[in-house]
Amino acid sequence: MEEEKTLVIPLGGSTADGEQVNPTTGPVESAGANAVLPEQRRGKAVVKPTAVNKPQVRGGGVPTPEKPKKAGVVGKIFAALGALILFLLIVCIIGAGILYFLATRDEMPTAPEVKSEMSDVIVDSALEMISDKQISFNSDEVNLFLKTLVEKSAEKTAEHGIEVDDLFSVVANDKITLYCRLRYKGFSLPIRAVAKLSYDDPYIVISLESAYIGKVSLPSDILVKYFGENVVSDNISIHNGMIYYDTSEFNDKITEVTIKQLGLEVDKTNQEEKSWWQSVKDWFKEKTAGIVSDMIHNVKFKNVTIIDNNIVISLSYEKTEND
Repeated sequence: MEEEKTLVIPLGGSTADGEQVNPTTGPVESAGANAVLPEQRRGKAVVKPTAVNKPQVRGGGVPTPEKPKKAGVVGKIFAALGALILFLLIVCIIGAGILYFLATRDEMPTAPEVKSEMSDVIVDSALEMISDKQISFNSDEVNLFLKTLVEKSAEKTAEHGIEVDDLFSVVANDKITLYCRLRYKGFSLPIRAVAKLSYDDPYIVISLESAYIGKVSLPSDILVKYFGENVVSDNISIHNGMIYYDTSEFNDKITEVTIKQLGLEVDKTNQEEKSWWQSVKDWFKEKTAGIVSDMIHNVKFKNVTIIDNNIVISLSYEKTEND
């Protein structure tokens, strides 16, 4: 009869072969293919782990997780920005083309031919001042004045590369419309401005209501500033976005031209060689010129209005103590 042998494993100890034993895990079964796990003994299914591809680690270090690729997102952002910039560039080019077309669209009337002579206008004004106590100017006479301004300002405008082709006006209703064609670097710029007139002693005030370059609305301040910087005249100034014409010397200029046109100037040279008859005529001229001068200088401006398509300056006659 064979003797049964019992294998006793001490708690927390080791087997005879020197293998360490964990007392909490119970007896160790054979690790063969038919080995039965404790879970199987209790009727539970056991899922064996499958092989997992572990990241290769060089040098035995800790594996680092792979970063997600962002190159696709960045590319899309740059592509969208590029498309937006291209779109804005196309819009700007189209807008500039439309603006150029509207700004250079010339629908101005043909500049009228100026038929008046400044000397005739001044003499007529002097006679009208004395007789009717008013001065009236039609569009043709206003255009003669504007033509004189262009001629005086030609040198200064040329310094800025600007040439004035036309400057004329149309007086209608209670307003004056000013037309001007400026040539700058080969471009012809048609300008139109609508203004009202008033009087603020001693100034005739030109107040712009609207201004256009072609079909494009132009801020009146820009046009007034250009006018003040380029128009040469001692009597013209700019204040608070309005044009002021000083009438202080108006009477002097009318007196000077009127006396000359009436033939009342006296030749002061060769007084000793003059005959007694020539001396009498010179004396008569001087007296007449003095009377004309006093009468003109006693006339003062009161108001400026537009009546029947004429600019009308109403006057008052103020006598001096010597009259």
